[in-house]
Amino acid sequence: MSSADQLRATAIITFREELARLEAGGVVALDAATRDRIRAHHEATLAALAAHGDVDLSAGAARLSAGMRVATLLGTIALSTAYGLFVGAHWGGLSLTPQLALVVLPPLLLVALTHVAAAREPSGYVASLLATVAAIAFAINLGTLGQLFNLPDSRAALLAVGAFAMLLAYGYGLTLPLVVGIGGIGGWMWTLGAVPLGLWWRDGFSVFEPLLLAGLLTLCAPAWIRGPERFTPWYRGLGAGALVLGLVLLGSNGTLSGFAVANRHAIEIGYQVAGALALTALVTWGIRHDERLVTQIGTAGAVLFLFLRLVDWFWALVPKWLFFLLVGGFALAVLLVLRRLRRAEAR
Repeated sequence: MSSADQLRATAIITFREELARLEAGGVVALDAATRDRIRAHHEATLAALAAHGDVDLSAGAARLSAGMRVATLLGTIALSTAYGLFVGAHWGGLSLTPQLALVVLPPLLLVALTHVAAAREPSGYVASLLATVAAIAFAINLGTLGQLFNLPDSRAALLAVGAFAMLLAYGYGLTLPLVVGIGGIGGWMWTLGAVPLGLWWRDGFSVFEPLLLAGLLTLCAPAWIRGPERFTPWYRGLGAGALVLGLVLLGSNGTLSGFAVANRHAIEIGYQVAGALALTALVTWGIRHDERLVTQIGTAGAVLFLFLRLVDWFWALVPKWLFFLLVGGFALAVLLVLRRLRRAEAR
């Protein structure tokens, strides 16, 4: 997800390329002094952007950055798995003191290493990897200590892990720990649906209304919480994804609702209507506010939502060839509507 600095750098590079084409085609001819002033201004701007953070100044650098992001994610998964397996393999042969050291010290050490990496490496990839592994190690720490001292199982662990990851994310401006933080706090909010129903907290994941609330709050969070601008797409994307997931599933299966004691069919119809309105509003909001990721997620959710409704309404009533003809027709209609919106937006 591109930051504002990256978008500015990309705009400068694109401008240079287009200006070169225009000059080569004889459309425009800048005098040497004007061209030098523009180039000097752009060079100073790019240097400032590069000094401010990790910015790709060429297509090759952008490809390398994409590879670094993939390597960061894979490294995080591998190191977290290695730590969990190491604890599991040696846990039974250790006394209490080494056991405590094995689960308490690694998160603290990883936080210290995150601080060092953030200070020495402006791109933040190594710091992001270390901070995320620290958050996961902290989660393993809580679970292991709970078993060691026979502590009650609680949803508070999700909140604690989410808050820990958020502190690292905002303390060092790292996006990968931010995702863990949003997931932890969002998961904690999701389980709260078990409270009014008198369920065990883990059973709260079977109730999807709290997920809708968590998604809505996450979507709106950038308007309330100050932080790096590059955090905004992650909040928007994860919030939109949670809303789409909840609406699609609730519209298809009424037993996932906290109101499942009522008429299941009525619940599904209600969420089908609400889903159609909410997904339309989500796509419209994304287009009007130039939130590309929200628009893409909302559009994908709306297409999936519509496909499931077509299955519900027509699968058993019409020949299969006619059903898929209807699906193709609806897909074409969606394309035409989106093309019209795109043309209107370009004016």
